[in-house]
Amino acid sequence: MYKFFIFPFLLFPLIIMAQRDSTSMVDSVKTYLDKSLNIIETNALNSKNVNWEQLRKDVYAKASGAKRYEDILPIYPYIFEQIDDHHGSLHYKNKTFGWNKKADVQVNNTIQKATKKYTFVHSEKIGKDIGYILIPGNNDFGAKHMDSIAKDIKDAIAKVNDRKIKGWIIDLRVNTGGNMYPMIAGLSELIGEGRVGGFITPNHQPDGDWIIKEGTFYVDSIKVSTIKYEGYPIKKNLPITVLISGNTASSREMTAITFIGRAKSTLIGEPSAGYTTTNLGFELNKYSGLNLAVDYASDRNKKIYPKNIEPNIMVSNGDNFEVLSQDEKIKKAISWLKEKK
Repeated sequence: MYKFFIFPFLLFPLIIMAQRDSTSMVDSVKTYLDKSLNIIETNALNSKNVNWEQLRKDVYAKASGAKRYEDILPIYPYIFEQIDDHHGSLHYKNKTFGWNKKADVQVNNTIQKATKKYTFVHSEKIGKDIGYILIPGNNDFGAKHMDSIAKDIKDAIAKVNDRKIKGWIIDLRVNTGGNMYPMIAGLSELIGEGRVGGFITPNHQPDGDWIIKEGTFYVDSIKVSTIKYEGYPIKKNLPITVLISGNTASSREMTAITFIGRAKSTLIGEPSAGYTTTNLGFELNKYSGLNLAVDYASDRNKKIYPKNIEPNIMVSNGDNFEVLSQDEKIKKAISWLKEKK
């Protein structure tokens, strides 16, 4: 919403002169920029590490002479860089402006190609007693398909699970993110009961616990999905391996975190992408809004992950999604599962 101000008549010539000055922003643009900076300073995860007086001076210098909102949009990547937030962004109409931080991890061509190819949940048996499920990312940011995504995952597990299954491989290598809630809800029977993770503020205060109770996923007391697992009962405390890569990002990193600290579980592969913060949206006007990193993600032991997730067992490259028996990460997972049976 725009704010309009009525000035005394005597000030009117000064206002006109200021707007004709090429070094000044017009009032509406400055109001928009000020609102943005105020929201960011109040809510950004790393706000306390920023010299806000200096940042404002720098931003205003870059915005000098701006006449339209479009004139200041290219400044926002700089703002996000200064607050060390590569997960956040400004959304203006159909465009996004964020900081494209140089990746700390490299993603090989095989995983990059597989990320584009494998867009549906897939499950199968490996041998006679190991279940395998590959979960891609999703674009359900509006939570319109929460139950259907959770159901796809539960149905894929039920398709494979039987009395012979003695362990699972959960493949998150080609998952670049989306909505974390249906993914965790879909895997709830494998993740286990109780607090499995949560959001933690910069002051290390809880800001939403992830809880699984009788197979249903809650955030604090809010039920995420009503979809129930319908298949052969899943044995408790089955050994589970989770495969991760540099393309395991954002909500998929949150999903991987729910297995950290679980008995008989391990992460195999390469370091994750490093989008382990929780984001919150703030409206600027009817055309735009900010998406800011505001919290850390924590595991069931309340350990936070400010950078990324390191695998317990490092396996670089060797990916083969076409022939799983030749995939080096799958081989390592099978070996680990056999030891834990």
